[in-house]
Amino acid sequence: MIVVCPACQARFQYDDSRFGAARTKRFKCPKCSHVFEVVNPGLSLAPMDETLSRPLTGPMPEDEPTPPALVPAARTTAKRDRASMLEAAGLQVPGMPPGLKFSLAFLTGPQASSVQVLERPQTVIGREEGDVITRDPETSRRHAILEIHRDGTVWISDQQSTNGTLVNSERITEPVQLRSHQEFTCGNSTFMLLVRNPDEFPLH
Repeated sequence: MIVVCPACQARFQYDDSRFGAARTKRFKCPKCSHVFEVVNPGLSLAPMDETLSRPLTGPMPEDEPTPPALVPAARTTAKRDRASMLEAAGLQVPGMPPGLKFSLAFLTGPQASSVQVLERPQTVIGREEGDVITRDPETSRRHAILEIHRDGTVWISDQQSTNGTLVNSERITEPVQLRSHQEFTCGNSTFMLLVRNPDEFPLH
């Protein structure tokens, strides 16, 4: 069977016999480090060429194997149809959570004392590339990714940066959930995540 990462659309070969009687398996994408769950195709109601997968809010089990072989992804009509099916099933819903506003405050670094609004479900933080530009020489060109899930949770993952991404002063090795007003550091730049419900706390 072929497993598809819902975050970066990377495709991987996996022996579906390893599911056994389990209804689902958890995987961590070796390309983007996204953690997601795959439904046992033997329990699916209808056959399909790729399994249904959805993002998780829990940590990746240490004993769960990662699919080994990367398969080049083709942009086909079937792929677009599958994305529509996942969306209709509520397993892959694009867009930002309704009713919430997200932003990043630069606390230290070259961009200190500035705030950037997050308007996309996935935000790349980097020295010179991405959605949030740090201009920080200690930050890698493509340092970390923030993912905003439909349920309003925010996750950060390091992109194999040179100096690492720190949350609670510890270098992360897998996606970590961030809460509002929580700080994290990329290189010499420290950020604070701000999540606001404008109905409850309107700006004046």
